[in-house]
Amino acid sequence: MKSLSRILCLVGVVSMAVLPDAFAATLSGTMSVSQTSDTAANAKINALNSARRQILVNVLSQYADKEPLAALVRNTSNDDLMNLVLSSSVANEQMSANTYSASITMNIDNDAVKKWLNENAVRNWVPLTDSDEKFTVLMVVSNGIQDWAELKRIAREDNIEIETQSIKGNQVIAKLPLSYRAKFTAAARGMGWKYSDNEGILQIWK
Repeated sequence: MKSLSRILCLVGVVSMAVLPDAFAATLSGTMSVSQTSDTAANAKINALNSARRQILVNVLSQYADKEPLAALVRNTSNDDLMNLVLSSSVANEQMSANTYSASITMNIDNDAVKKWLNENAVRNWVPLTDSDEKFTVLMVVSNGIQDWAELKRIAREDNIEIETQSIKGNQVIAKLPLSYRAKFTAAARGMGWKYSDNEGILQIWK
């Protein structure tokens, strides 16, 4: 049991190390660009388009399969990619007759990106926005890593990331989207898990 708790604690450390961004309202990235064209205005347009593509790849590679993501970004028009960005800002801007350089920061629209990736069959775990209502689930993982991996696999098959809140012994407290509760419960039940509702908290065990 001690070794199980130790393994689960290590899983918790790893999970919490990659999850903080999942609680942020938006994802964002910054890129330095330098472009040359026939005019400074065109160079700026090209720089923004280039930065948008690279930022989307850099940031979303943490939350999606990299090769399909890169191919999708490459094959999506600049206009469509613009719809995935909430806002952008520019620093250290420099222009000449036909060149443009700057440091560009872009904030990504989580919901739009997740919909775009799902519609194009790119497996992803883009974090949900703070506004998305979630429910709490208490998971009793008696078989340690094996049970934990099975539950994460169930969620990831629907492009959902389990947000780990705490791990104590063989119990994991996590959050999932409220809209996903019925589907997750049914999928877990199909894998042999039992469940009960305790004042809104879903408890599952084997």
